[in-house]
Amino acid sequence: MEELTSKFVDALAQLHENRDVGPLQELFTDDAILTKAGVPHEQHGRDGAQVFWEDYRNVFDTIESTFENTVTEPETAFLEWKSHGTLRDGTDFSYDGVSVLEGDGQAITAFRTYYDTAAFLNVDRHV
Repeated sequence: MEELTSKFVDALAQLHENRDVGPLQELFTDDAILTKAGVPHEQHGRDGAQVFWEDYRNVFDTIESTFENTVTEPETAFLEWKSHGTLRDGTDFSYDGVSVLEGDGQAITAFRTYYDTAAFLNVDRHV
């Protein structure tokens, strides 16, 4: 999982920098499940991964993330992160969270992310 986690971090950076969802989408299996805090539905498979990551990226004008702590197990990885940047309307934001990857070391079968949703309810407050 360590190598797959590293590929995920690199692909996420590409999404942040140039809005290229392809490298992330390719990391997921055809039956992967993607979920995030505050969203009542999940996405499925590579097509779902494309929608998930495009929807995520479209919220922001600019975004950068740093990974504060990463723990990998044989079939699971936990990534603790902080992100900051500007929203589409130019408002500054800052928030943090944890993402969980599940996989077989070759591809991601499940992705879950938990973050401070309050950071987007009151964007004048920096978390």
